[in-house]
Amino acid sequence: MSKSNQHNKKPGIKDVVKVVSSIIQELQIAQERINELYGVIDMYIEYKKDDKKFKKYLDKKLEEIKNNDNNRNEPIDGEYTESDSGNEEVGTEGVRS
Repeated sequence: MSKSNQHNKKPGIKDVVKVVSSIIQELQIAQERINELYGVIDMYIEYKKDDKKFKKYLDKKLEEIKNNDNNRNEPIDGEYTESDSGNEEVGTEGVRS
């Protein structure tokens, strides 16, 4: 009978702390690797002596992204843009009041 009780037992605070600590440690390792990759990319750009050309390319891409975002925010002719606030039942399935 005690085996079935142990199977349904919720994890204790110590178990949760161990798991969260492990996740934090893995995230720190991932962040270190990302920073190393940024360094390698910087060194490659410097090695190729394309930093000015690369900066121009990034500025151009950033401008394109901004323009695309602005275009998405504008309603398209004929597009339905009204909200569903008149019908409060929409999207409330499973929500407790």
